[in-house]
Amino acid sequence: MTMDRNNVVRLSSRDWISIVAIVIGIMGSLLAAYKHHDRVLTRVVTQQEMIEYRLLKIEEKIEKR
Repeated sequence: MTMDRNNVVRLSSRDWISIVAIVIGIMGSLLAAYKHHDRVLTRVVTQQEMIEYRLLKIEEKIEKR
């Protein structure tokens, strides 16, 4: 940071690069967490559909008896 004669503080390019790097790091972490949760939810939905299919087959077998 640098200070003018008017006591105005300005950020140097090094400060801006640090701020941008921090923001990119946070955004990257959020994106990674979102993708992980999306994969987990997709897996849960797929497993739930398979369980429902198997349950329907079992119910059909029971009804035929």
